[in-house]
Amino acid sequence: MRIGLDIDGLLDERPEFFAFLSGAFHAAGHFVAVITYRAPEREDHTKYQLAGWGIRYDELHFAHSLSDKGRLCRELAIDVYFDDQDECVVGIDERTTVLKIRNGGNFDFAAGTWLSTPKLTRFL
Repeated sequence: MRIGLDIDGLLDERPEFFAFLSGAFHAAGHFVAVITYRAPEREDHTKYQLAGWGIRYDELHFAHSLSDKGRLCRELAIDVYFDDQDECVVGIDERTTVLKIRNGGNFDFAAGTWLSTPKLTRFL
C-alpha cells in the first residue's frame, strides 16, 4: 500500500500518533510519502522536524500549491492520503482514499461544525 501524509495541521498536531502509524506502515513494508505545501527551501528544516517527531517515511515531496497535492497523489500512486484541508484533497481522484483529520483550523469545536468555503461546500 502507498500512504501519503500531510505535515501542517496533521503531523504537527499529533506527532506521537503519526510516528506510531508511519512506523507501523513502514515496518509492514508499505511506502510512506510526506506531501507538503511548504517552501522547498525549508527541506532541511522539514526533515529535521520529521526526524524529531519520529515520522518514518520513504520520500518527501513539496507541492506547488494546496491543490497540487492531487497531482502528487496521482504521480506517486497514493492509495490512502491523510490531510486536514479541503483545498488539498479536492483534486485527488477517487482511486485514492482520503482521510480528513479534524483540528482547530477546520472544525469549530464550540459550535460542533466543520469550517469550509462556499466554493468547496454544498449543503445537504
